[in-house]
Amino acid sequence: MIVRMKEIFLFTSSKKADESIYQLGELGVVDIQEINVSTNSTIERHKNNIKDTEDAIAYLEAHEKKSKNIEKTGPYLIHDPKRMVERILKAKDFEVSCNNRLEYLNQQIKWYHTWGENVKTKHIEYLKERGINLKLYLLDKQLISTIEKQHTIFVLGEFEDKVLTALCSLYPSEQLEFKEVDIPKETFESLQEQILRKERQLVELEVFLNSHVKYKYVLKDYLSSLGNYLAAEEAIEHMGTIKDTCRYLKGYLPKVDIARFKIVANKNNWGYHISEPQEPEHVPVYIKNPKWIEIINPIMKFIDILPGYKEVDVSIYFLMAFALFFAMLVGDAGYGLIFLFITLIFRKKLQKQMRILILVLSISTIIWGVLSGTYFGSSEIAQMPIFKGLIIDNIASFGIDNVSFMMHLSFLIGAIHLSIAHSVRGLQFINSIKVLSQLGWIALVWGLFFITEQLVLGIPMPFWGQWLFIAGGLLVTLFSAENKNFFKSILTSIANLPLSLISGFSDIVSYVRLFAVGMATAAVAASFNGMVLSSGIENMGFLEILMAAIALLLGHALNIALALMAVMVHGIRLNMLEFASHLGVDFSGEAYRPFRLISDENLKKPEKINTK
Repeated sequence: MIVRMKEIFLFTSSKKADESIYQLGELGVVDIQEINVSTNSTIERHKNNIKDTEDAIAYLEAHEKKSKNIEKTGPYLIHDPKRMVERILKAKDFEVSCNNRLEYLNQQIKWYHTWGENVKTKHIEYLKERGINLKLYLLDKQLISTIEKQHTIFVLGEFEDKVLTALCSLYPSEQLEFKEVDIPKETFESLQEQILRKERQLVELEVFLNSHVKYKYVLKDYLSSLGNYLAAEEAIEHMGTIKDTCRYLKGYLPKVDIARFKIVANKNNWGYHISEPQEPEHVPVYIKNPKWIEIINPIMKFIDILPGYKEVDVSIYFLMAFALFFAMLVGDAGYGLIFLFITLIFRKKLQKQMRILILVLSISTIIWGVLSGTYFGSSEIAQMPIFKGLIIDNIASFGIDNVSFMMHLSFLIGAIHLSIAHSVRGLQFINSIKVLSQLGWIALVWGLFFITEQLVLGIPMPFWGQWLFIAGGLLVTLFSAENKNFFKSILTSIANLPLSLISGFSDIVSYVRLFAVGMATAAVAASFNGMVLSSGIENMGFLEILMAAIALLLGHALNIALALMAVMVHGIRLNMLEFASHLGVDFSGEAYRPFRLISDENLKKPEKINTK
């Protein structure tokens, strides 16, 4: 549910502004709104310090993953974390520079490995000074015969299927129509010495990093302190000023935290004014639900949308519908078992809400797959005695012509889903006659359901179905608009009604994708099985069975990927577009982000380090 918020103005003396901000940060309940635009260059420099510290920590962690000789002992405290960050970033820049130089040197020394380690480049320069120009080429064998006879060339040998070719000329401009090989300026011995020096420097750098990885915990605490300082400075900069003696800020806090705020405010002698928000569209949205509903949070964060402050929290409706949509779109008990096993294997690496969500979706898929008789797209498995008795014929994937029923079921789910949307929206207008318009829309939804069944499936509309349109149309026309002029409201509703009915009809029809995509998933799985195991496995050898297993693994992995893409496209769409539009949710909200500073006690402590 969306937590009710209050608008607050807080006043404090200019001398105590810093102290007040830190007290407010420790309280951690007020979402501070910007009053003044910050132009403080110190804040920008502090952001750069945070970025540098983050880069230093990331560099140490990356080195820790690839190195096996990490130093585990040593002192934990360091006196100058900023200086430590600078040293680590210099080490990072040096490593990049050193590797780039080493790559260049190796390219240069490769020339000597190709043309000969005893070649002296000074001899080539000596010939050039005496008017003899030497140019080198690496050519394919068949190209040698194409060189014009007026050129003086020498074949010096072969290297990796290339012919070492030298062109001698008295004219500096003479050249072959091929790419010339550049001659290094440094000697073979000099290049060897430089490579050894760079390699020694990289070894010394690794020793330095191995001994500094343990300081990442200090740097993480330092990063938290920098974050605190930056947040406090930005909050102070955003405060308004009254005659240089009083500072004030505007914000929002949850209604349930007012008592806590007042205790801190009175203790610090703050002035404050708490009221109902004057501009609801600007109020941040704070959603708090029971833990079993919060398992849908990973999906909501992935979509990155929030309902507006005056809209409805769709979490519980999204969770229930998404579990059903996921089960129908994937629709295979075998795939559900794979999801379940993967979740159990990696349970410690998954965030708790994500782990429980995947478990719910896996179990939902397994149940639907068992009832529809779908196990890796194999009808043979479904016909086993242990599974056959569990199949519901009307939703079975194989052996039964139930297309009409599955389309009927999809339309029915759509009608129920949209009716829930209008029922929930009606509760928002429970003390207003506008609730009657939502009752009208529920009647219209079911009227459209019967029209859809008649047009698509040929099922005649019941004799009383026309009254759903008559009663629903009247209620929507009379009670949906919010214009003070009653007749103008009616005319507006009449003008909008035809397009709304067409949209409602298409919304119900769109739920057929639940059946269509689910059927496609089963059909693709069955097709893979048929292609790979068309003649059975009785006459297969070991190698053939192994190749068939690999083919099935790849085929079903592709089908699972396509099914999950369908869930993201269709399962989320039905909730975010069809359902949300009937519920009147535009997802225009901004998340509630309370100003909160991390106390020293809450900073992450390092692992125990042996200092002996």
